[in-house]
Amino acid sequence: MGNDDIGAIWEGFSRGDQAARETLLALHYQEFRTVARRVLCDDGRRLAMQPTDLAHEAALRILKLTRIDWRDRSHFLALSARVMRQTLIDEVRRFNAAKRQTPEVTTWLDGPDSPRALPIERLDDALSALFAIDADRAQVVELRFYGGLSMAEIAHETGVSESTVERRWRSARAWLLSELDVDA
Repeated sequence: MGNDDIGAIWEGFSRGDQAARETLLALHYQEFRTVARRVLCDDGRRLAMQPTDLAHEAALRILKLTRIDWRDRSHFLALSARVMRQTLIDEVRRFNAAKRQTPEVTTWLDGPDSPRALPIERLDDALSALFAIDADRAQVVELRFYGGLSMAEIAHETGVSESTVERRWRSARAWLLSELDVDA
């Protein structure tokens, strides 16, 4: 598929063309599943939710979005990250409503090679607090954790240099680890 074809699909997607929406979701569905798999790790068993379920629910919610001017792939994935985060939090709230113990999510705040298990609601509360303090840093965390974007993709989406994104990631990570009272 050429760049002109992709551009036409993005334009159709922005106009609300259902075929364009389905095409873009099909093109990015595997990325959704990859991000969902990483976000859930082995936590899906406790939530009774599999990565495919999370990816499906996020895709359905995106299909329902209207009046959004989709710019490009990074913008799409950034919004997808927000939708996936909200989907996961909704699932945790449903899980808690059944009076079960709050599940933990394995996160890679320490680095991809040393994940830690944290209660997902604590992580979401800390991320919401970070949004109130510094939305730019919180956006980097959201795009990395829930969107699966690379530092280069985040830089493109946010319109800042990759080194700025790296600095924001390091400071946001340190703040979150401190806020969550996790040994760094």
